[in-house]
This record gives sequence, C-alpha cells and structure tokens, in this order.
Amino acid sequence: MADEQKGFRLSRRLLLGAAVVGGAVLWGGNTVARLARGPSGPKNAGRIADIDGFALPLKPLDNAPAFDASLPWSAKGGDINDASGLSMTPVYGVVEVSGDEHIAKALAFARANGLKISLAAIRHSMGGHAFDDNALVLDLRKFNRVTVDAAAKTMTLQPGARWHDIQNLLHPHFAVKAMQSTDIFSVGGSLSVNAHGMDHQAGSVAGSIRSMRVMLADGSVTTCSPTENTDLFRHVVGGYGLFGVVLEATLDIVDNAVYRTSREIIKSDDFPEFFAKVLEPNKDIGLFYGHLSTAPGNFLEDMIVYRYDKVAERPPADQPEIGEPGSVGLKRVIINLAKWGSLFQELKWFTEKTLEPKFESCTVARTSAMAEGEACLVTRNNPMHDSVPYLFNDQMEETDILHEY
Repeated sequence: MADEQKGFRLSRRLLLGAAVVGGAVLWGGNTVARLARGPSGPKNAGRIADIDGFALPLKPLDNAPAFDASLPWSAKGGDINDASGLSMTPVYGVVEVSGDEHIAKALAFARANGLKISLAAIRHSMGGHAFDDNALVLDLRKFNRVTVDAAAKTMTLQPGARWHDIQNLLHPHFAVKAMQSTDIFSVGGSLSVNAHGMDHQAGSVAGSIRSMRVMLADGSVTTCSPTENTDLFRHVVGGYGLFGVVLEATLDIVDNAVYRTSREIIKSDDFPEFFAKVLEPNKDIGLFYGHLSTAPGNFLEDMIVYRYDKVAERPPADQPEIGEPGSVGLKRVIINLAKWGSLFQELKWFTEKTLEPKFESCTVARTSAMAEGEACLVTRNNPMHDSVPYLFNDQMEETDILHEY
C-alpha cells in the first residue's frame, strides 16, 4: 500500500512537472512566434500631442467645399498617420497624384477654397510635421516614374519613387550616389529633408542633384539647380515641402563599385580621431557606418565601425540580382526581446558583435584581381539595399521611434 501511495505521489509530481515544462515551452513558443511576426497592418495609436500647437479638431471644416469631381480622390475626409502611429491627423481629402496636372488642379482648388496643402509619400517622417489639420493631401506614391541616362550617369525621377525600386532598376551597373542608409524612403522625402547616408564623401543628397522642376503655390513651374534659381533650390532641398512641389529631379548616379567589407570595435570616445585619421583620408572607403552599444554593461561606450573599401570599379558581368535581408524573423525577435531588459540588451550586443559576422553575405566572387585570402566582397548596392523589415513588427500596443541627433 505504501509503495502504491509513493508511486502515486511520484506520478503526480511527474505530471505536474511535465505540465509546467509543457506550459513553459508553449508560452515560449507563442512568445517567440509573436515577436517574430511581421506587421498585420498599420499601427494607429491616435495622437499623443497637439503637434502643431492647436488642439485636434473634433469636427470637419466649417463650410467645407464640395469635392472637385475632376480630381482623383482616394479619400474624402478621414485621417492619416505616419510610421510612428502617433500622429493621427484629420484631413479634408487625399488626392492620388499620377501626373503634373493633378498637382496643378489640386493647388488651384486649394487656393480657391482656402485649403492648406500637405505632401506625403511613404510617410516615414515621424512627428507629424508633414501633415496639417484638415489639409488637402497630395499622395505622391504613384507619381514615381524613373528614367536612366547611362551615358550621362544620371537618372530623372518623380518624387514618389522609392529608393528600393530605384536600386533594383540601376543594378548591376550603377548605384545611387546619396540616400539614407536604408532604402524604404521616397525620393521626394529624401529631398525635402536633404538626407544623408553611408557615403561620407558624397555627403547629403543635395550634392547629387543636377536640377529639379518645381511647381510653386501659384501653379507656375520653374527649374532650379545649384547654379540656376539658387535661392529656390536652397529652400526646396531641406524645405519639408513648404516652398513647392518637386515634379521631377535629375540626380547623379555612380558605378556599382565592389567593396571589401570589414569591421572594427572601438571606444565611442575614440571615434572622432578614428574618423579623422583612418576614414576621412582614405578615398577608397566608399561607405561606412557605426553602431553604438545599447547594452547596460557598456552603454554608448563601445561601437562597431563597419567599413567598405573599394577594390574594383565595377562588379563581374554575371552579378546576380540584389538580395533582400535574411533571417528577418530572428533579427526581429532579438530586437523585440531587447526591449524586455538588460539581459536581452546584452544578448543583442553579443549577437551583433560576435555572431553576426559569421553569417555575413558575400555577394561577389573573390578573384586575385580584387582581393586575396578570405575577403568578403559586396557591391555598393548590397549594403544600401536594406529595407529593415526586421524593425517592423506586429506589436500593436507599442511603437518604435527613430531618434537622430
């Protein structure tokens, strides 16, 4: 009898232990799956502040004008938000632009009816500064034609074109000269903030602009460049859409050079000297960027400097298409876990510092003419072709904000 009771107690303990372990495994699996999941839709947390200093209107415009039937409205009334999910803004309506004539008609309609105009494409400018309450919004995403002049090494494009698509068009022979370090943005957005990227020699996007055609508030169209209508040029580039609508811009492009990748861990305090003595004098360094540690043990004290040294002007003739980022789910899990506390923040830094190099994608075959040994070679387009899908998640109760100083 005693043996039976002892066996029963052991069985209960085993069952209880198995249930606890099974529950933990199930919870862990569900948690990892949730953290790895991509976005199921746009995030909308409303509006956390009066962005422009005025309270959020509780009703539409008084005596709002009737909608012009000749304009291609994609929305009449409603609201829009940006990538932060925190900038919900009521709008008069949204015009889906696909030609110059839509912009001209929309501006004339706004002038006649006292409406404000705001410009939007991918809507990654966080903070709501691209919006205005009850404005007429010009949605430029379908205003995106791109033409390439290989002989002149230029491309002429409309503002709704995305850098991601432009790179696919230029590859394998050419590459973008100046853009942000990720390719999710529109050309119009990059021009409006005068964005910079990983090419410290090219500088900001302004340095790659040959000329622009701009429509002013009165509907007139003019051309500006670094040497023509220079005041307008300086205001439009970096002007956040306040001085006119860019109809098209002609930009320089460059050869899709081959780079040897390398990385170095340094102290953050040493970076100014490292830049002045190592990076700036070496004209063969085509791209570089740095990642600061956010681990509590060395918070902002250490950094990884990624550099790309040119070894050839052009890639081999059989260069494959540009690949998309890999291990997206795993990267998304690591980034989301890092929000849970110091242990996971240390894990994220360890992963980037130690494990990430082992999975580096080398897209150009090594030859004795380019590099020796175990060099990892990529084209210019490869590191610039990052849509950072791992930064976008399905955690609808939270949002991630980009800070730049």
